[in-house]
Amino acid sequence: MKTHRAPSVDVTPTGFPAGRPVPSWETVRELPPPQDYVTGYRAALRVRASVTQCVLEMRKGAVRFWIGGPGEEVHGAATALAIHRYDQEGHDRDSAPAVDKSEATPSRTALFPHYRSDTLALLLAGLRGHPDPTLAYFRQALCRATDDMTAGRQMVMHLSLPGLGIMPVQSPLGMNLGKAAGYARGNRALGLNRATVTVCGDGTTSTSDFHEAFVASALWRLPLVVIVTDNEIAISVKPSEGRGIKDFESYASAFGAGFIELDGTDFDQVYGGTLSALRYAEASQAPVLVHVHVPRLRGHSSSDGAAFEYGRPDPLIRFGEWLCDSGVIPPSAVFRRREDASGRDYLGDHILGAFMEEEVAAVREVLDRVRKEPAPNPGDEFRHQRPPEPRASEPAHTGTSTIQINEALNLALHRIVDEGNTLLWGQDIAGDKGGVFKVTRGLASRHPALVTNAPINEPLIVGTAAGAAHHAALRTIPEIQFGDYSLNTLHWLVHIGNTYWGSGGQLPLNITLRTPVDPVQGGALYHSMSVDGYFTPVQGWIICCPSTPFDAYGLLRQAADYPGPVLMLEPKVLYRRSGGPRLPGEPTPEECKAWRRRSGESLLDIDDMALVEDFRIPFGKAAVRRRGRDLTIVSYGLAALDAVDVADALARDGYSVTVIDLRTLSPWDVDAVIGSVRETGRLLVAHADRTFASFGREVQGTVHEHLEGVLSHVVGMRNVPAVGQAKELEEHTVLGPERLEAAARELLRRKPGAFVQNDHAWLGWSPSNRYR
Repeated sequence: MKTHRAPSVDVTPTGFPAGRPVPSWETVRELPPPQDYVTGYRAALRVRASVTQCVLEMRKGAVRFWIGGPGEEVHGAATALAIHRYDQEGHDRDSAPAVDKSEATPSRTALFPHYRSDTLALLLAGLRGHPDPTLAYFRQALCRATDDMTAGRQMVMHLSLPGLGIMPVQSPLGMNLGKAAGYARGNRALGLNRATVTVCGDGTTSTSDFHEAFVASALWRLPLVVIVTDNEIAISVKPSEGRGIKDFESYASAFGAGFIELDGTDFDQVYGGTLSALRYAEASQAPVLVHVHVPRLRGHSSSDGAAFEYGRPDPLIRFGEWLCDSGVIPPSAVFRRREDASGRDYLGDHILGAFMEEEVAAVREVLDRVRKEPAPNPGDEFRHQRPPEPRASEPAHTGTSTIQINEALNLALHRIVDEGNTLLWGQDIAGDKGGVFKVTRGLASRHPALVTNAPINEPLIVGTAAGAAHHAALRTIPEIQFGDYSLNTLHWLVHIGNTYWGSGGQLPLNITLRTPVDPVQGGALYHSMSVDGYFTPVQGWIICCPSTPFDAYGLLRQAADYPGPVLMLEPKVLYRRSGGPRLPGEPTPEECKAWRRRSGESLLDIDDMALVEDFRIPFGKAAVRRRGRDLTIVSYGLAALDAVDVADALARDGYSVTVIDLRTLSPWDVDAVIGSVRETGRLLVAHADRTFASFGREVQGTVHEHLEGVLSHVVGMRNVPAVGQAKELEEHTVLGPERLEAAARELLRRKPGAFVQNDHAWLGWSPSNRYR
């Protein structure tokens, strides 16, 4: 057993009491109370029996896939009991919360487990009051409608018990690490100093997620305990082929983290070492890496056949024999392997002993019950796609706003953070800069504990925000500096989007991710992307793209109130633009002009906008900017403003054009678009993104599914890899009002029609009975 303490200097974060004693690593020899040995042994036997039965059901076709942690039972039981002991010691008395703590998660240590953490997670669930973790295990394994963890949507050992502090298991390795770091950050905002625990395999240590978790926990001084269960194989890849870290102790030391190395087959060592790591992480407010050596006794999963490896020592048998030799349990209770084991019948190859006989009987009783329970109904997959949206009433549109979009967003953010329970982080958003586009200016000076800069690592920014949002009491508003750099977060966006659905509606994540987008202003290849075509297919998100200060304010306020994830795509060329409907109570144009002249940055501050009335805009409701009967233009963002100008130009030639600004792309206002195109017979979709496989094609296709004979066209950025830096290349590549107007005139020149199959004839059709 090897230990290493984190540095003793500069380990106290803001708000953490100075002089708090840091425990010594000598406490690793602390032993569990006598009753914990029997509790741990029986829990380990129960899980071994459950896994054995689950594998049998898999071979019969009743279970579609199996994965789990045979060989890790002793480690899991000891770790669960150590966490339970740590929970009972009393914590969270030393820090004033930065946000309202009244709705915080119950005071217990959060666990972000691995899919091999079956004994750890199931025993901990039982210790925390779950009535029957084995029943929950088999309901998930057999995909029953009664599965209240994941509603038949996840494979076995993808537990989800957030109400008990056991967070959802996900298949992608390493994502639980970033979430755990974010959760620990949320703990601090709530004034909770306790440790957060996460588990991964040794293969995961080669992922970027592993590194990001240590960057975050070292930078923000988070009490994160990362347990690496090292079975020296990642599916089939050996450490010499797939592990880059040669020395875990040196790796931990580089981040100022504590380190401890444990024999995962030694119950006492795991219990004492884990308890020490938890205490040390809390007291020092520093991360700890726990490197645990464990065997893998049934292959990676059912894809390997899941045969038990009799040739390796079994920690569970060793533990039982040790308990018997120590006088803790009688010989009749010991689980042993037969000398003539054939390898064909796992339970038959063992002398079960009294305890295992009882556990096997209990497992079979549970399984018989679950077999009789119903499977999910076809159509159940449509439930829990998104959490319910709070009701909102949009104020009437009057006048023309002289507030800029960045000013409206800044005002909304100030009001959101002032309400409490909100965390913001991103690159350059704090300090005097307030973001590249000044949207977050002034926030950090008012709320330094809640608004902070983040490292240049977009998956870290989004992943930790997802983790913090596992606190029901918190909402997070991360920022990615440019939409182009959001592409490496696609994995996170997909995972966040399916979390509510995958947890059967248990866990909405209140995240509002903001990022500037669109190809203008000389951004060249990596500051000019429109990303709506990439992200609108991702389910589970609300996606907004405002074009006016009114919309930017109202949608952002609604996003913060909404319990699920929202992606705010903010066209960067519009940040300094005003226009659109006036915000209720906004300053007069004369006041705005005078106050901007007074400001060194030519921006209104929140005091200037103090009389602006608060309001929200419901998602999925388009704004009709112009109404007409000859053509419908559907747009959003910058293109929506150009569409209004084009409609006004066409009106001078006698054309009547409807302009629909979607504002929300997912879900988009299908009814408004279909209703308008039914009247006009012509559809032009305009956006800043490329047209190939774009969101505009989704709008176009949906309209054609509902209406026959419609003339339609999608116009946007040209289908080239990126926007060139040369002004001439940019202007020819991006969508501008000239090309938009030309597309509109071409549609107006043509006649809508409907193809009648019976007559094989085209029938001219136009609601206004005018052909041009």
